Amino acid sequence: MTIFGNRDCRHGETQAATADTALAEQAAVVLPRAFAPHTRRVVLRVQGGEEIVVGRADGREPAVQIAREMVKHIEQAATRGEWPQVDERFIRPGAIVSVDVQRAE
Repeated sequence: MTIFGNRDCRHGETQAATADTALAEQAAVVLPRAFAPHTRRVVLRVQGGEEIVVGRADGREPAVQIAREMVKHIEQAATRGEWPQVDERFIRPGAIVSVDVQRAE
């Protein structure tokens, strides 16, 4: 830097403005990608308030379809006298409170 300013800066741009631009570019890279506003998640809610995410979908209707399939899976397991398997867990049917479609966070 000389007494005339930073020669590395573009004409009319201050060093502070350059630093702000660099920070904004870094923040854009570091921040996690947000879900689209219409993205939904399907959650199996069990007693005790635990939530198990069973799926994600773009839009409400595909998420509702996932939720309906989960309900069928639970009902079919219950009619066979079994506990439904969700991921690597077997959930006691009486412990299931609801299957929810929520906006993704």
